[in-house]
Formats: sequence, C-alpha cells, structure tokens
Amino acid sequence: MYQIYLRIFTFIEPINKAIQIFKIGILTTAAEPEADRRLCEEAKKRNLEPHLIELLKCSMRVCIDEPKLYYNGRSINNEFDIVIPRIDIPYTEYGLAILRQFQAIDVYCTDIAYSIELGRDKLRCLQYLMRKDIPLPTTGFGYSKEDFDNIIKTVGGTPLIIKLIEGTEGIGVFLAENIREAKNILNTFKKLDARIIVQEFVQESSGQDCRSFVVGDKIVANMKRQSQNGDFRANVALGACSFNEVISTEEENLIFRAVKAIGINIAGVDFIRSKRGPLILEINTCPGFTGQEGIEEVTGINVAGAIIDYAIRKKHEYDKGKGVWLQQAVNAACN
Repeated sequence: MYQIYLRIFTFIEPINKAIQIFKIGILTTAAEPEADRRLCEEAKKRNLEPHLIELLKCSMRVCIDEPKLYYNGRSINNEFDIVIPRIDIPYTEYGLAILRQFQAIDVYCTDIAYSIELGRDKLRCLQYLMRKDIPLPTTGFGYSKEDFDNIIKTVGGTPLIIKLIEGTEGIGVFLAENIREAKNILNTFKKLDARIIVQEFVQESSGQDCRSFVVGDKIVANMKRQSQNGDFRANVALGACSFNEVISTEEENLIFRAVKAIGINIAGVDFIRSKRGPLILEINTCPGFTGQEGIEEVTGINVAGAIIDYAIRKKHEYDKGKGVWLQQAVNAACN
C-alpha cells in the first residue's frame, strides 16, 4: 500500500510544479486603466494571481545587507514572481528607479529599466538605431541659436518637423512650413529650455503611419493610423483613425532589428513608408493597446493575452538562468 501512495505522490508532484501559480505585479501609474484591467483578466484566465502595484505607493531601501521594496509601507520583497512595467511618461524617473529595485532583488521583469529609458529618449533611441544602420528620418539636434540655420539645412530644409524629445501622443510635435516658422518655434523652445529635435518631413507619408506591437520574438498585431482632418500627425489621441494592416517581410525585419537595438521586449514600433523604404519613427516602451482605436480593438487580437503568455514563458527561462538578466541586457543594448 505504501508503494502505491508513493507512486501517486511522485506522479502528482511534477504536475503541481508544472501548474505553479505565479503572482504577477503590474507596476502601473493608472494612465491606462483598461490596459491594466485586460492584463489582470488574461492572467486570471491562466489561473495566475495578478495584482496592481500603484507606482506612487512604492518606496525602497537601498543597502547591501537588506535591500527592501515597500508598498504602502509594507515589504513586498518576496511577494511577486513577475513584474510587468506600465509606467507613464510623467513618472518615468521614479518608475524606473522602482523597477531597478525589483531587478536588484532578483524579481523577473518583462522589460528592464535601461531599455525603457532608451525608448523614452527619442534622440538617444535614434542614435542607437543609427549605430545599427536602421533606416530613420534624418534628424538634427543642437544647443546654440547660432546652430539653427545649420540644423535646418542638415535635415534638407523646410518643411520640417520639430519634436519635443520626451513628447507623446503627438503633443509637442510641430510642422514648420518655412524657415521663419522653424526659427520661431526653435527660439520659443530654447527660451523654455526644452529639449527638441528637428526631422525631415517625409511628404509622401504625411498624416499616416503604422504601428507594430512586438511581444518578445513576435509581432502580434499591426495597424495603420490615418489623420482624418488634414493634420500631418497620425496620432489617435488627436483624432486619427486606425485600421488593421498587413506589413511586408522587409518591414517585419526592420521592426525586429529596431527593438533588438535597444533591448526592449514589449513595444509599439511606429514607422512610415517612404520612397526609400520603411523608416522607424520611434519605439514606444510600455505601449498602450486598448481603447476604441487601440490595437486590440482594431485588429481583434488578444494583445494582453500575448503579454501574459510571454511573461510566463520568460519567467520559466529566467528561473533556469536563461532569462533577461540586467547586465546581459545592458551589454546587448550597448554592443
């Protein structure tokens, strides 16, 4: 009888390990509550335990003997198996500090702070893409007013695009039709001490772009965005409409090269189609995917489910020493 019980126990034990219930923390700033809800919903469908970690309720203790992460004053060092960062741009600095602490205490994170930080800085991100010979619009950057003429000339003259380096959803993006307009905008930003870049205006793509949603080694969904009011920007937040889109093999390869260049795993990659081929505009880290014109709604693809499945798979790899470790990811992004 003892042998029978032993056989049953040894048969059940591996099954229990296989269906380990991971506790998932979604590090959120509540900027997109519907996305947070969808991630929790998909996690529960997979018998996981999702919890929202409100970023501004987090604090930390940095030391070598007993580092800590706190939530509402309570230690959460051993509480989560997986952390999915959903950090909104206004809280980038604090959010990345908390995310680094999760990494430091050896909690698996679907993306590391270093890569998110790269994606948030448009100029720095473009420089990484440039190093990997990834096509992008010609971009100018300078500090002195005396350099304005040269910057404008660098990108092929007017019309041209002027962007805030840390802008989002089309906010802080301007089209200058002539040199006078360009200098006026540049001078205004200079007085405000705002960091800006200047880019060539690709006429054939005016008012339209494409977004591809990348999760790990897969492009899970694609959509095209089209301005409806003659605006040169194709941002949904500014009234653009979205459509399901099929992308080419050339575009797929370019997107994978772009995310690999900064070491990001979950991203929304924006690109335009030009006469000289696809050009990467930017890489959105912690991207949105819900809403009426969001990529889930437009394509009918379960993006939240893809993120959760990826997190589970990579957590298993991480536990075997094959996952995204901080130093490896940094080295990969820098090479």
